Amino acid sequence: MPTTYVLKKPVMDANRIQKIAKKILDETADDRSKALETYDFFRRRVEQNPDDGDSKRAMVECLKLAQNSKGSTLKLVDLFVKMGLGDMKDPQVNLSFDNLTSLVENNK
Repeated sequence: MPTTYVLKKPVMDANRIQKIAKKILDETADDRSKALETYDFFRRRVEQNPDDGDSKRAMVECLKLAQNSKGSTLKLVDLFVKMGLGDMKDPQVNLSFDNLTSLVENNK
């Protein structure tokens, strides 16, 4: 009769989640820089030929990609902040830029 496999370590531990988050942050930074480089390329094309509608549309799309990349990064950071605050088990925590440093120090 087959036995149930029991994991020796959890599949998603804190270290693994941090590695995944770092990889996501690195990839979004790379995506953002590539989108901004492409935006500069199309901007130069528009400067040479102001009637080039395709390049203008491509510029807008590149800016959307860059903004989406930044938004993804902010969502990930926001999720980790909320997870950290949830671990603190303190319902009276007021998150602001002034007390963010003290929250981080107290959570260590």
